[in-house]
Amino acid sequence: MKKYDVIVIGAGSAGLGSAGVAHTIGLKTLLIEKDADHFGGDCTNFGCVPSKALIHIAHHFHSAQQAEQFGLQSSGKADMKKVLAYIHAKQAIIRNTEDAPALRQHGQEVLIGHARFVNDTTIEVDGERFSSKVFLLCTGSSPRTLRIEGMEHTRMYTNESLFTECDHLPEHFIIIGGGPIGCEMAQAFQRLGSQVYLINRGDHLLRKEPKKVSKILQQRFKSEGIELYNNAEVVHFEKDRVVIKKDGRRISLPQNAALMAIGRLANTKNLGLEEAGIQLTTEGKIKVDSYLRSSNSRAYVLGDAAGSYMFSHGAEKMVRQLWRNLLVPIFQKKNTLEDLSWVTFTDPQVAHFGYTEKELTTRNLAYHRQDQSFSHDDRAIIQEYTDAHMSLWLDQKHSIGKRIIRSGSMIAPQAGELIQEMQLAKHASIPIQAITNRVYPYPVASRINQKTLRGQMDQTYKPWKKKLARLSFRMFN
Repeated sequence: MKKYDVIVIGAGSAGLGSAGVAHTIGLKTLLIEKDADHFGGDCTNFGCVPSKALIHIAHHFHSAQQAEQFGLQSSGKADMKKVLAYIHAKQAIIRNTEDAPALRQHGQEVLIGHARFVNDTTIEVDGERFSSKVFLLCTGSSPRTLRIEGMEHTRMYTNESLFTECDHLPEHFIIIGGGPIGCEMAQAFQRLGSQVYLINRGDHLLRKEPKKVSKILQQRFKSEGIELYNNAEVVHFEKDRVVIKKDGRRISLPQNAALMAIGRLANTKNLGLEEAGIQLTTEGKIKVDSYLRSSNSRAYVLGDAAGSYMFSHGAEKMVRQLWRNLLVPIFQKKNTLEDLSWVTFTDPQVAHFGYTEKELTTRNLAYHRQDQSFSHDDRAIIQEYTDAHMSLWLDQKHSIGKRIIRSGSMIAPQAGELIQEMQLAKHASIPIQAITNRVYPYPVASRINQKTLRGQMDQTYKPWKKKLARLSFRMFN
């Protein structure tokens, strides 16, 4: 039986990162992935990469349509075979840097097969057994699905089938779920030429975001022709129709395809977790403590499998934190959501970092909220996004100029890029006056960050300060 320092199960974002660290520092490491075609995990194969490629194409369609007001004539719908070919070409470029041959070329030991624990120190892959000092479970997640009556009357997709099987543009596309995946795909397919019907059980889209943000996004969706049904659910499918229930009444809509985008579930089945002494919660997730340890002291859980926040960069954050703890155990840090950020790649984009306002309140963290409309921002006026909005939550422990940013939220074109400056300021504990004192080139979009914080600094202009300034001017001039 072969013995290792580290065995990593799963070659998604968390697995690739973890195995890379272990290999780099010279530990005897084995990376196991059950499917040779799925290196890179959900992000490369079914999530971030193909969805953002699709959104990129949809943006071209939308830009052409918008240019009609300046005389450009355009018409037509997307050829999904060409769309999928573009997506798959981009995936291949990225996958070729992280698949088994590429990793082996760099000296990493990789095994293709299904791993299963036989006891707390040993796993088995295709009849061969391996032991390790540490196991890192990076088994990812799968789309959550529901059984809906009459599903045989539609082409039902999840994000795992959409980018391989949807080779014809749906004329009437039902999207179930108002979270990030549902919102991104609803807008993309509407722009490509489908008529999209977005069915959302909640009272607003993107339930983690402030309602102000959701309202702006909903208005944009409606202006682009998406039919949005909040507080609604699908009752059953019929031939060429779907029946939904909204506010107690039933509505029949046309359909010839549907996307189920109602969340994801951690992959925990057929891993022999019970044999390894790894306990599950009542929800079927692996029980993980604040340091990413399972109930087996040798086994840690990272990425989607940890079940807390399912982002590729969330997995990256876990990898960094875990290895810091493994290598410097006397200064271990807990895994928290405080430094996490996320972006929904709709148009406009929705970006957030830090705790939400509800979480700040729950944790008794005092804050001051600063809101900023883009309605009088010159760049927003020029490029027609004056409906954009930004909110920052600042600490109350310091005087105004020395306040530190706790959290931030923005809905705007390229919000994911714009908000990074604010997140860096939070991470480095940079006082807001360091930002308000900068000179930004005009008219860069990031001036809105400074403008928002100046709303705080304006509070420092007390009447006595203004009077003192007038006296100084008159005395010396």
